[in-house]
Amino acid sequence: MNNEPTYGPTAARILMTATRLFMQRGYSAVSINDIVQAADVTKPTLYYHFSDKEELFVLVAVHMLADMHGTMRRVIAEQSDTRGRLIALAKVLLNEPNGDTRMMRHQAREHLSPERQRRLADAFRRYMVEPLREVMQQGLDSGELIRHSAHDLAMLFLGLMEGFQRQMAPPVAPEHGEMYQAISTDRFSAETLVDLFLYGTAVR
Repeated sequence: MNNEPTYGPTAARILMTATRLFMQRGYSAVSINDIVQAADVTKPTLYYHFSDKEELFVLVAVHMLADMHGTMRRVIAEQSDTRGRLIALAKVLLNEPNGDTRMMRHQAREHLSPERQRRLADAFRRYMVEPLREVMQQGLDSGELIRHSAHDLAMLFLGLMEGFQRQMAPPVAPEHGEMYQAISTDRFSAETLVDLFLYGTAVR
């Protein structure tokens, strides 16, 4: 389904552990020692498979994006119209446990070298933007969507979904509990957000 490398059991365990820690704590709060201890491996073993913490973060992000890409392709194929495809995609983007793509890109800009930022940006375009762009182009070709470029529509849709990724997750601090609970209701389901994207809020 994608051309990303596969890993043996030890490397896969390190990658899975790093994914969990990075997504729970963020890049700067996770050390190599944290990953080594949680994965139950030695530091030389980790460095045998991964050159450094930056590289590990890039590979974590790329594999997360590749996994989401596979799911996105599958749900797109199961739908027959633009609204159905967008609802299916919204559910993937909003409900993926490790799918906070906005946080991922923010962490990359803050902490990664320019070369690794470019690698991650390329993966983001390939795995996240391109399937959305194709759906928008299909909608434009069928007359279901009008006026804008497929790329612009894809980025607008992705921005809307990313705006709700954190809000629909469990609260990160007790004082924010009421806000998160209020935003996480059915009023902001995938269907509601897609209809807002397609039809807006004005009386027609």
